[in-house]
Amino acid sequence: MPNELPEPFTNVRFRVEIDAMQSTGAVEVVFPEARIIRGSRKASVARYGNLILKRGLTRSGEWYEWWDAARQSHRQLKKGRLKRNVRVILIDARGADGNQWTFTDAQPLGYHVSSLNALGSEPLIETLELTIGSFKAVYS
Repeated sequence: MPNELPEPFTNVRFRVEIDAMQSTGAVEVVFPEARIIRGSRKASVARYGNLILKRGLTRSGEWYEWWDAARQSHRQLKKGRLKRNVRVILIDARGADGNQWTFTDAQPLGYHVSSLNALGSEPLIETLELTIGSFKAVYS
């Protein structure tokens, strides 16, 4: 029927793409909060929280290397040399790309690996926290 609402997306089928990286294999994305702040003379500006990406720790050191480069080079950060675009793409039930968010000028702010526990069997989780310049959402 033409008046039926489409099925909502689930939160388990997505992929994350980061410029200049092979693959991310992200298992969780925490979207940033976006707020409109009223400035002086009634001008409005958008302010964004941080984008948080999580994945199972593998032999790939791409996330750590990006964060480490940011940590070691304040000059590169100021010149924007470490900025990258991050895309989060939802995947529908048929496997096709759905809605997409593009976060521009993302830069590493924090890096964390979950705790080791000799009594457990859970995967190690690598977390990358990013500042963003802005974002755009495209709804399919």
